[in-house]
Amino acid sequence: MLEGFWYIATDSGNVHVGQPCAAVLCNQPLVLFRDRHGQVHALDDRCPHKGVPLSSGWQEGDSLRCPFHGWRFISSGECVEVPSIGNAPHPSPVSACVRTFPAEERDGWVWVYIGNSQCPKPTSPPPSLPVPADGSPMVSVRESAEAKVRWDFAVDSLMDPAHVPFVHNNYFRQREAAREKEKVFTRLPLGFRTISQNVLLPDTFIFRALSPRLGLATTTVDFVLPGIHSERWEIGKRFASVMLVATPLTDDRSRFDICVGWNFLHGLPVGWLVRRTLRTILSQDREVLESQEQGFGLKGSMLLNLESDNLAVWYRQLKKYHGDMLAGVHDPQHPIPEKTRLKWVT
Repeated sequence: MLEGFWYIATDSGNVHVGQPCAAVLCNQPLVLFRDRHGQVHALDDRCPHKGVPLSSGWQEGDSLRCPFHGWRFISSGECVEVPSIGNAPHPSPVSACVRTFPAEERDGWVWVYIGNSQCPKPTSPPPSLPVPADGSPMVSVRESAEAKVRWDFAVDSLMDPAHVPFVHNNYFRQREAAREKEKVFTRLPLGFRTISQNVLLPDTFIFRALSPRLGLATTTVDFVLPGIHSERWEIGKRFASVMLVATPLTDDRSRFDICVGWNFLHGLPVGWLVRRTLRTILSQDREVLESQEQGFGLKGSMLLNLESDNLAVWYRQLKKYHGDMLAGVHDPQHPIPEKTRLKWVT
């Protein structure tokens, strides 16, 4: 697990006024609730009195009440009522306070910041779906899927180009149309990027929706910690983008969250088809990753010696680099070359 990052806790539509919502991120149980002004708050899902999850209680105004002894907590985490002591002074504010977490909504998701003593507060807003430079309006849809797989395996799948024609055959690539690709990667502060110009799009129904005549496109693909893959395609004035996020829930369970947006086909009822396609793609990833988890078990190692595996190696090096920075290691070295070229067939 990586601390010091925003993570997707749930879909915004799952958090309603008056209905606390339970979530788990990085092994941390959370309770989310929306106040009367519509703002979402995130607290540790545990009453400090006797440990009952606050998500099993109820919301009163802009506060949560524990169902066991009625202790009531406001969005700052402060305990403002202990019924059993009446008007007597409350317990120590420190011991009776519930930990809170920064929470923001973006792209239809509730993002929660998981920090620690070295990085208690976020220095930037949550990530967002790439949008057109001309500001043209976009339509977007989202889907999510949980998988019984450790987080590193989930993140690996976000940047693994070699699995696409096999796991997602006919969606993004056609297996029989594989060809050699050469990509130039450049360094990002906590990730890497590749930009390709005048790319001939694969002949699949997904890319024909973007460009019926499969015109030449400019594509930009980013990967950044903690586990976010974003991609955008530009063909003339047509623009489409995707943000795929691997979210750590527990040590052995992860979730994929995907958002796709486009600035064309306005007014056509294609959202249902896009959602169905996204569900299928996520199901394909879940199935193969759960198989990987079963085959890998708790022992064994991976053979990451191909050029297409460099991205997975970089991810692991980036995790160590981030940890070194948080730990105050003197002059940690960024693991990604400023510019490098990789080749593979896909």
